[in-house]
Amino acid sequence: MARTLTLDDIFAIERVTDARISPDGSWVAFVVTREFTEGERALPASGVWMAPFDGAAPARPFTASIHTDKSPRWSPDGRALAFLSDRETPDILQIYIMHADGGEARKLTSAKAGVSDFAWSPDGARIAYLAPDAQTEDEEKRHKERDDAIHVDRDYKFTRLWVMDVVGGEARTLTPPEYQVRDFAWRHEGWAIVTSPTPREDDFTLAWPLRLVAEDGAISHFWEGKYPVGIASSRDGRALAWTHSSALGEESADEVWVARAGEDPRLVISDYSGATASARFMPDGQSLLLIGVEGTRTVVGQLDLDSGAVETLLAGRTLESGFASSYQVSVSADGSRMACVLEDVDQPAEVFAGELGGALRRVSARNQRLADVSLGRGETVEWSAPDGLRIEGVLIYPANYEEGQRYPLIAHIHGGPTWQWTMRFMGGWHDWGQWLAARGYAVLLPNPRGSSGRGREYAWNNRRNWGHGDFADVLSGVDAMIERGIADPDRLGIGGWSYGGYMTAWAIGQTDRFKAAIVGAGVSDLLSMQASDIPSWLPSSIMLAPSYHEPEVYLRSSPITYVANAKTPTLVLHGASDERVPLGQGRELYTALQALGVPSEMVVYPREPHIFQERNHQRDLLMRVAAWFDRWVKGEQG
Repeated sequence: MARTLTLDDIFAIERVTDARISPDGSWVAFVVTREFTEGERALPASGVWMAPFDGAAPARPFTASIHTDKSPRWSPDGRALAFLSDRETPDILQIYIMHADGGEARKLTSAKAGVSDFAWSPDGARIAYLAPDAQTEDEEKRHKERDDAIHVDRDYKFTRLWVMDVVGGEARTLTPPEYQVRDFAWRHEGWAIVTSPTPREDDFTLAWPLRLVAEDGAISHFWEGKYPVGIASSRDGRALAWTHSSALGEESADEVWVARAGEDPRLVISDYSGATASARFMPDGQSLLLIGVEGTRTVVGQLDLDSGAVETLLAGRTLESGFASSYQVSVSADGSRMACVLEDVDQPAEVFAGELGGALRRVSARNQRLADVSLGRGETVEWSAPDGLRIEGVLIYPANYEEGQRYPLIAHIHGGPTWQWTMRFMGGWHDWGQWLAARGYAVLLPNPRGSSGRGREYAWNNRRNWGHGDFADVLSGVDAMIERGIADPDRLGIGGWSYGGYMTAWAIGQTDRFKAAIVGAGVSDLLSMQASDIPSWLPSSIMLAPSYHEPEVYLRSSPITYVANAKTPTLVLHGASDERVPLGQGRELYTALQALGVPSEMVVYPREPHIFQERNHQRDLLMRVAAWFDRWVKGEQG
């Protein structure tokens, strides 16, 4: 007999990420972790595992998993695996190297503030890595004495590129202190780097120049667009590929550029109908492995750089992507085999491997605990907005759905807003789908205008118009589920995190159709959002004007402007240390609701930033989400 999903099941889920196939294609290394921390640690415990490509034997642990072991990277000859670990000092990651057959791991780096990323040189003799500048002795002394005033936009700690021999020795920095290195790739006889002016979050709205760094430290300018860049190199280092993302006005977006030996940089992709997530060279150096998002699924293709032809390698599936990971596919050195991590609405992420472009087999099984659990099935749904725009989303059915029966429905709104729900596993503190499905709810996860995965025009469709067009998209999706006979029109709820919290705060001032609302880390007042950790984002990318020039645009799209209309029982959830959406945003909404006599509660979680980290807080949040909807949507008294 199938059983109901429990909180214990959710917190026993092991998150599988970062699958990397060995150069000879015989093994796949991957990371197993949890989505929470415990105790005083800032990083969750994780371990590197190893699975045979053919799945002939169960995956086995490669590291002990009692620390944070992550980011496995094969040496070019496949004889060793390098990875990041904090086994010496908690939360300070260093590079370790271990023989592929096992044994003791050898610590390579001693970066005082830790290592954030690294890569082997093609000959396997060196490793380059990114490490932020550490505090000086004087700064440490002042910190201990609490003489540690923060001078805003001064005294930056830059991340620099370092390189050292794999056999050990002294590390040497290749970039000067004034370069914030955002990304890097090995290039023949040196390295290619992507930099920004400062380490500020704001800088993602600026140009990130691409520069070349020689082994002697000489730096030359190579290419510069108007926006951030992500870079990759061919195996021989003689060709570079980079994505150039974000744009305003009528400029192209999601560009992919290539510069091969002896050729000038050329644009090979622009204005993709979905969203470009990654561009990497195939082993032959003559084609690119592209990863994109199309609607609610991911797609993998191979672009021939000479003919421009694109061959689809994987479609109709969803590559894993979480808060700390990105869409990724790994290919063997001869280009014949691939490995990746796939998930689905009712299947947590697992490692899959197979011949390039062929059928993939699962080679990991980290979540067998859920084998006897009844989960809600999912499907991609479409409907028309009031203005005729086609909208997509994901529908998760109640776990024990019966055809012809109407169910309470929760509209779960994603963050971003330039993000999207995909057909992935929804079981966690941020992704409530399966938790609510287990309690008898249908869950609609809409991708309204402003979402990614549908091209540039769709993603820009809510600029200077937050709340007005996109909320109509949400409501029309709810209506579509009612028309299909799935949703009970008298038992509707809405909730979400970040922009999803904003949209929920907006909803309660626009309609009383929802019986309950949950505002998670939501924006309530766009005028005061200038105090966030990205103060340039709203004026430069969203409202296209500063608030002191056009305050009416901000007021028109602020939920607090309409809060006097609110009647919906509302639960406000917020992290005390949230800088992305400051705590004051939640307090402003809650204070107004209390003054208006609207049934409302607010819960503040100490220490938590925008993305919750601590196990007990995540557990408490999920319990409150279920209890609030059960009380006000179902009418159940706890």
